[in-house]
Amino acid sequence: MRRPPTLTHLVVLAATFVLLHVTGLWLLPAQATLVTYPFLLLAPLLAFASCCWQARAETSGARLPWVLLSAGIFLWACGIFLSAWEDIWQHLPQSAAWFSDFAFFLYGVPVLLALSSASEEQRIPSFIWIDATQALLTGFLLYISIFSAMPFADDTLAPVSASTLVLTYNTENFILAIAATLRVLAQPRGPERRFYLILFRFLWIYALMAYVYNNWAAVSNAHTSMDVLVDLPFLFLAVAAGAPRPLRVEGDEAAEAGGAPHRHTLALFVENVSPVFYTVALLALSTSLMRRHFYVGTAGVFAAIALYGTRSTLLQSRYIRIQRELREARDRLEQIALTDALTHTANRRRFDEALVLEWNRAIRHRHPIALLLIDIDYFKQLNDRFGHPAGDRCLVSVALALQSTLPRAGDLLARYGGEEFAAILPSTDEAGARRVALTMQEAIRMLELRNETATGPFVTVSVGAAVFESPQGGPADIVAAADQALYRAKQCGRNRIEVTTECGILRSGMQ
Repeated sequence: MRRPPTLTHLVVLAATFVLLHVTGLWLLPAQATLVTYPFLLLAPLLAFASCCWQARAETSGARLPWVLLSAGIFLWACGIFLSAWEDIWQHLPQSAAWFSDFAFFLYGVPVLLALSSASEEQRIPSFIWIDATQALLTGFLLYISIFSAMPFADDTLAPVSASTLVLTYNTENFILAIAATLRVLAQPRGPERRFYLILFRFLWIYALMAYVYNNWAAVSNAHTSMDVLVDLPFLFLAVAAGAPRPLRVEGDEAAEAGGAPHRHTLALFVENVSPVFYTVALLALSTSLMRRHFYVGTAGVFAAIALYGTRSTLLQSRYIRIQRELREARDRLEQIALTDALTHTANRRRFDEALVLEWNRAIRHRHPIALLLIDIDYFKQLNDRFGHPAGDRCLVSVALALQSTLPRAGDLLARYGGEEFAAILPSTDEAGARRVALTMQEAIRMLELRNETATGPFVTVSVGAAVFESPQGGPADIVAAADQALYRAKQCGRNRIEVTTECGILRSGMQ
């Protein structure tokens, strides 16, 4: 099986590429134009191939930035191809703004989009297309503003001074390099951080090499060994993107672990300010162009307003949807927190909250309130005989049966603890509480759950009821009274109902 090339092999190949370029220019100075353009075209194509390979191999959120970088490098390769065509076949002067300049200029648009793209967890596909449209329009209008020419139009090409071209391209290159620096400082995550580190190094190498080359080319029309400077940044990118192992720097591990929280804040700032920057730049350029190109400028203003309005509307809709989902999730979590996991009835926490609420309401409206404590008779014996799974099934069946007996929506059944259940009955007097308790016993008897004990062959329950006609004191009083009644029901043989009133009177029930 063929082993992939190592970093050393890639570096050696890049050095060989540079050596061949220099040698060709030195041996054939008269044909320097024909010799240099294949190398100038091949270097970005190698970088483009490496970026595409990396984008295809990437499985994390760094795939989109690699795709955008690949698009930018492809535009640059198109620019050098058009430059060769203009130089060799069209013999255009360097001061003529034409197809190649438009491709070179637009190369920075996808690169800038890669630098400003949101992290994977915050990425929204529709926003990517809106930001890309704004960036492309901004680049298009900026080209018209600087070169005073409409790209791909049949108008006479307007000459542009060499100093303007040099200043334009150098400014673009250093803006991209500075933006990459900010993004590296703001990007603590692993695979995405590796991408921005590579892009940061590439853009600074490119900016420095292009600065030297552009200033030299502004005063010289000849192709010399200086052309090799153009190869260097693209060869670096080809090696870095094609390297079999990630390029790492000291401290990456801590950054990937989520260190430096201020960097995360800076990343959010960069990601959220970028779309506003595109809109402001588009509006400013459109306004400035309206005097010379009224229709183009007007269309740019309307496009900026429409795109930003669409983005804001989508963002607001997403915010509203997320808020609704958060509320629903909170309600679900609250429901889970207040529900017994086994029986799906209210748990002890929900019982305590509901009892305080109903107790205060009963005092305020001078209504009676009843509380039933229901205990499964000899439940431990059932667990020991049939096992805990059978005991759990018994609890679930009993809970369903008890819930079916509650006559009103305001009544609450809760699992009080272990094999005990509790039922809060607002506005219920002693007769009503007895009636509900009897119904509960009958519902349990109808289940016919096997458990041969002193109370019979099936599962039975004992019920302790407390009824307060004129509630006073606190909720603990009615709980204590119901517990006292339940204790008496167990002491008197189980499978019976005992009732305690607010005066402390115990009234016996029946089997």
